[in-house]
Amino acid sequence: MESPLRSPSRRRSVPHIVAPTFRDSRDAMLSTSRVDGSELLPQHEDDDDVRLGSSLYGAIDERSDGESDEEPKPGNSEYKPQHISFRGSDGPRRPLLHRRWRCIERAASQIPAVALITLFHLMVGIPFGVSYFPVAWKSSSSAEESAAEEEVVSNSGFVMDGPFPLPGKEALGIRMFLFSTIVGQVVLTFASNFDDSIALQMVENVPFCQALSYIVVETQGYGKESLSTLFFLFGLASVLVGLVFFVLGRAKLGRILYFFPAHVLVGCIGGIGIFIARTGLEVTANATLPLNAKGCKAFVEKFHLLVVVFAFDAGLRIISYLTKDASGKSRYPLLSPIYFIMISPVFYVGALCFGTLGNQLDEEYFFPSLDDCSNGETGGDCSAESGLWYIFQQVDFTTISWSAVARTFPTMIALVLFSLIHVPINIPAFAVSTQADVDMNVELEAHGWSNGIVGLFGGLQNYQAYTQSMIYTKSGGRGKASSLAVAAGTTLLYFIGPAIASYLPRCMAGTLLLHCGLDLFSEGVYDSYGNYDYLEYSGIWAIVIVMTMFGMEAALIAGAISALLTYAIQSVAYPKPIRGSMTASTLRSSEWNRSPPAFEILDSEATGRIRIRVVQFQGHLFFGNISSLSDGVKDLIKYNPSNERPYILIIDFTLVLGIDSSAAQAIVKLRDSLADQFGVKLSIFVPGSAEGFPTEVNLYGMLNSRRADREGDKAIGDVDQGLLACSSRVCDDLDQALIYAEDFLIAMADPTLLYDNIRQSFLGSEDGQTQMGSLEEERTYAIELLSRKCPGEERAIVEQFFSYFRRELYNSGDILWRQGTPSDSAKLLVSGELMSSLENEAGTTEPISIGSMIGESGLVDNNNRNSTVRVLADDTVLYSLSRESWEKMKEKHPHCAHLLWHIVVSYLTMRIQHVSNRIFETRCLPI
Repeated sequence: MESPLRSPSRRRSVPHIVAPTFRDSRDAMLSTSRVDGSELLPQHEDDDDVRLGSSLYGAIDERSDGESDEEPKPGNSEYKPQHISFRGSDGPRRPLLHRRWRCIERAASQIPAVALITLFHLMVGIPFGVSYFPVAWKSSSSAEESAAEEEVVSNSGFVMDGPFPLPGKEALGIRMFLFSTIVGQVVLTFASNFDDSIALQMVENVPFCQALSYIVVETQGYGKESLSTLFFLFGLASVLVGLVFFVLGRAKLGRILYFFPAHVLVGCIGGIGIFIARTGLEVTANATLPLNAKGCKAFVEKFHLLVVVFAFDAGLRIISYLTKDASGKSRYPLLSPIYFIMISPVFYVGALCFGTLGNQLDEEYFFPSLDDCSNGETGGDCSAESGLWYIFQQVDFTTISWSAVARTFPTMIALVLFSLIHVPINIPAFAVSTQADVDMNVELEAHGWSNGIVGLFGGLQNYQAYTQSMIYTKSGGRGKASSLAVAAGTTLLYFIGPAIASYLPRCMAGTLLLHCGLDLFSEGVYDSYGNYDYLEYSGIWAIVIVMTMFGMEAALIAGAISALLTYAIQSVAYPKPIRGSMTASTLRSSEWNRSPPAFEILDSEATGRIRIRVVQFQGHLFFGNISSLSDGVKDLIKYNPSNERPYILIIDFTLVLGIDSSAAQAIVKLRDSLADQFGVKLSIFVPGSAEGFPTEVNLYGMLNSRRADREGDKAIGDVDQGLLACSSRVCDDLDQALIYAEDFLIAMADPTLLYDNIRQSFLGSEDGQTQMGSLEEERTYAIELLSRKCPGEERAIVEQFFSYFRRELYNSGDILWRQGTPSDSAKLLVSGELMSSLENEAGTTEPISIGSMIGESGLVDNNNRNSTVRVLADDTVLYSLSRESWEKMKEKHPHCAHLLWHIVVSYLTMRIQHVSNRIFETRCLPI
């Protein structure tokens, strides 16, 4: 789906265009004028392909709100073929120069955004790039120096203490970051629906990179073979992440990513925040800080380095707090990036002021020179040219340790799962912020391509970064050319970025990592307080503690346990499997053509609908809540007064999502106990769908004591005995259940009324077809049907009313009328089958039973038909009252005409009751 921001026909709603500041100097020599002397900004051929900047980098154009966006056309008094000229020139220039100038202006307007994002990539790439490999995996000389003081123990007890096999470990990490970012930027430029997105290496996965390093080094040692295995795992992880993204997008399953337990994800975010903050301190101190006594000792010894980081982080937080607006949001979105950029010059100025900028300061506060091999790093060519391609030269399938690959399986699963949580958050948020209409599945496929491609080269995972994308678009960045310029600038950093890093203090990288880590930790455990119940919040803390103490694999297991435990405990503690219950005294089924005596029985306080109790279940029914469900149903019946004790219980499963085997067996036992203990004569179970109950157990067969359907019961000779012999029944929906329950009550009070009601539909035949001996019998039966619709009226008046009707015969497939056509008649169905359907709604149909009057409302109110009516059976007999006959009746026999008004009001009342109870529309009780 193309983003509306790309549509050439869509104009911006803002009244001003933002132009870059360099336009002020251009205006000194460029003159564009109208005949009235007012200034006119030359228009772009496509406004939506250009953004001239933002308020941060430019000034608002002076064009008034009322000026036209269109250039003067030929024939217009304002039109001049060559209306652009330069002051001081000999004559007007050709329009070609104007077009070239517009291209230059459009390109120049993107420079601030491209430059800012490129600088941001360097600023983020240095701290995270130096963090991919554990600090203790370093030069041999440094390792010997600190072996007695430092121990970095992995989850399995392995002590990390050895030389890195290549020179320039930090440079390698920075280039790994930049390479992943470059590939992601290029792929998203062409595969994403956004035209202003910025890709970034998935920096949140740094803990997983270090976890993989520990496993590989423990298995293979510190040689180059370990790097071969490690880079193979990096690439494999990226390919797996890309494959999952691509499959989800291609299968249109993007929404599945929203079903991860939220508190588990928040706990992982908090744990990773602690890890990143700790990594920031280790990068600053150039020493490991384990969570033990030796780590505390190292912290104290290196405190003179760490205090600088604490001071810079505290300064940023104080400034951010002081610059918040009334709503608590920052007034300056670019405050943090600009602050991080300024750390290096401030550090230099401070060092010069205190006169401490010397060799000792260089060694402690700065990264080592990347082209210096004197620091003890071994195993590789020290030339800068060689280091450029280290990323692509490490994987050697003959040296890969497959046992180490097998050991990383749990970590890889955790890495893939954690990588999936960012895109469903970043993409919708960025779409809302930029008012873009994008397809989540398309973006998932784009991320699949970007991660798959970078993985083939042994690179790390990448994604679209929300913060960087917002900075880019607010700075005026937009379009494929600008996006590719960002990729080109990042490529330049790939070659020169590590050299620049040698001149940046460690405190800049440490401050950014510490600030990011603390923000993630705060998001996980502080901001989430009050948004989760105590059980979920306890799970968040458990995941954070386990990840901090035992690593990623243990955190994955803790998250799974927390999710299952939370689900089980919440289901038991807050079962509420019973949504509610009510009597059926206010409910009405769609069986409206019963005889007056039958309605008297149903409305009776002693034998009527008040003796029907409807109970609605909800959620998942399983072994944990089935006990409370059974007790709740029994209590609903037990505490009813004896004169209101239900004869019939309808249990509605429409809102039930799942039933396990334990719950299915308990429901069958509940049915038996209701009959034995409380005298319930009939239990009706409603799955809410023709597909049956949401369980693998054959609950339909276990609950349906009689498999014959309602029509079959009606066809037997002794209908009332067939109904009364049924102690359990399954009906597809609540309306069918109410019809069956009403028939049961009528059969209990007067079986002959029930038989007469059935005769209205089947007239004593086995196949439902009419078996009348003559037209006179048919007319007598039709008059009887009308009499039941007009209780209390004299037979003679009903017969006179019927005399205006004319007999009509239809066959299957005929259409009585279509929705929207004029209403010219009302019809009485005497035999056969009809179906009413709404043309403007998908699948909305309603069967019309024998004895129903149709079209009466449109005839009386002179409205168009509300639905289309089709004939479903041959030899369908209807008696029709035409408009001419209706008008004649009102003139000659007004006392007969009021019968039709009575039928209209009666039908309207029953339909309102039916619809207000939401039986037909939602199949859901109004409770």
